[in-house]
Amino acid sequence: MTETGAVNGAGAVLPPPLAIHRVGEAALLAEYPGTADVLAAAAALRTLAPAHLIDLVPAERSLLLTGYDARDVAGFTALLRQLPAGEEQDGPGAELTLGIVYDGEDLEQAADLLGMTSQALIAAHAAAEWTAAFGGFAPGFAYLIGAPDTEAAAWDVPRRDEPRSAVPAGAVGLASRYCGIYPRPSPGGWQLIGRSDAALFDPHREPPALLAPGTRPGTRVRFSPQRPTARIPAPALTRAAREAAALPGRLGRRRPGAAPAETGAAVLEVLSPGPLSLLQDAGRPGLAAIGVSSSGAFDRGAQHRANRAVGNPGGAAVLETLLGPLRLRALEATVVAVDGARAPLEVQRADQDGAAPVRSTDALRGVPIALDPGDLLVLGPAEQGLRLVLAVRGGLRTPGGPVLGALSRDTLSQLGPAPLGAGDVLRAGAAHGLDAVPETVPAAEAVAVAAEHPEPSAAGGHDVPPAADEAHEAGSADETGSAPLLEVPVHAGPRDALLGASALTQLLATTWRVRQDSDRVGVRLEGPPLPMPPGLGTLPSEPMVPGAIQVPPSGLPVVFGPDHPTTGGYPVLAVVTRTGQDRLAQAAPGARLRFTLAD
Repeated sequence: MTETGAVNGAGAVLPPPLAIHRVGEAALLAEYPGTADVLAAAAALRTLAPAHLIDLVPAERSLLLTGYDARDVAGFTALLRQLPAGEEQDGPGAELTLGIVYDGEDLEQAADLLGMTSQALIAAHAAAEWTAAFGGFAPGFAYLIGAPDTEAAAWDVPRRDEPRSAVPAGAVGLASRYCGIYPRPSPGGWQLIGRSDAALFDPHREPPALLAPGTRPGTRVRFSPQRPTARIPAPALTRAAREAAALPGRLGRRRPGAAPAETGAAVLEVLSPGPLSLLQDAGRPGLAAIGVSSSGAFDRGAQHRANRAVGNPGGAAVLETLLGPLRLRALEATVVAVDGARAPLEVQRADQDGAAPVRSTDALRGVPIALDPGDLLVLGPAEQGLRLVLAVRGGLRTPGGPVLGALSRDTLSQLGPAPLGAGDVLRAGAAHGLDAVPETVPAAEAVAVAAEHPEPSAAGGHDVPPAADEAHEAGSADETGSAPLLEVPVHAGPRDALLGASALTQLLATTWRVRQDSDRVGVRLEGPPLPMPPGLGTLPSEPMVPGAIQVPPSGLPVVFGPDHPTTGGYPVLAVVTRTGQDRLAQAAPGARLRFTLAD
């Protein structure tokens, strides 16, 4: 790492980044010569704790800073160019000894790639002192760097030509100078040399990741070989747990507030959840450095509108349902509101002499609907769009309470409450301290208007999906002239210069189709492949953000959703704006879309 200098005699400052790239609306990516430079900058920023810094994610040669809005980017840029050096920490970092069985499927191949025998690789790997440099890929996954004084100092092993569709939890692998342990079953392309039973991630532990990356220095790891014919024996596991618990203030401590708080009152029973119904709130920002994505509602605009309609804070937990139909029975008197996809809505009243039934061919989006005990709410199936959002007065709750500060279900890492099933009960928080339910037209009048004229005015002015309607109003249609195109605004970069102007031009000029295998992790697109410069199939691992448009070697873009991996090795050509991500949330398989440059 380059030596630090001084500015106006005020103290040492770190060398500025090699380059700074804008990432979407409110983030930037700083490039550095190497991992040590990245970690030094990350440590200095943690010490400063600048205002408005939501997330700080180090990677191999880059550092991601995420703020609240576009105004934060200029301040972060100036800070990185004159960043005061952080204080050096005295003494070595925490050290753990993890048991390993060296029986990986790629052990011999990895040894051949390193020019040594399998036994020599085992001896060198066990003799090395590894340090957790940075996290990513999955919760609890740490990129471990080996000490340079071992026989296989470089550890430069390429990834497999064809990644495995499933790698078991605990698998230990090598790739691109790093060692890593898979914390859960997942696809992967690392060369597998063994397995470990270490508990790498526990959302109720502080910190949740056993191998703490991104500190100076990070957790140090030594691997202890075990008998190849046996699972790792209990004494090794006991020793690892004891060592973790002995690290005061770092490992083994229960997270504050992990015990369930207010579980709320039972207000709705799920009779039929539809294809997929999840609890989603504002998500888990700030944890990407340990591999935990932000998650949260995909269509944030729909979430905020539905919550405001019932008097909740905009980020309160809601029910996000894929397509529908969703059937719920009210257990207590409550107020709900629907937003998101266009879908029919019906309320069947249990008390025939009570409030009038509600029937709408186009769900009353953004309109509060009162339910009495026994009332039946039927929503969907969606006729236009993909995701339905249901808010309940008081915000939804779960008996288990938040996981890492949120109720959101992360479909990639499996954090948060499980998908809802028939017979599950939805709970809501107390209504005190909430805003008043906004005034609307009388229920009977609203129902009549909705039935006769299913226009935006009947939905409180929120026609969905908004992008499709805006495109229709602008006269933009696909090449068949039948359906309006979904226009998705993007900001170019951070790797548009590497991919070339022709790639960005083609991205914007192409009408893309949403693939069937799209989900909350990523929206996958069909169309003519984008041009890929030779040798740019992968990059050193870089932090990722929601809305990032990755271009893999196939040339077919993938737009990351809220449950995306927090790091990736494919170049990002552009980043979808927050408004554009709301529109993508409503892009059903087969939908056509076109990217446009944001102002």
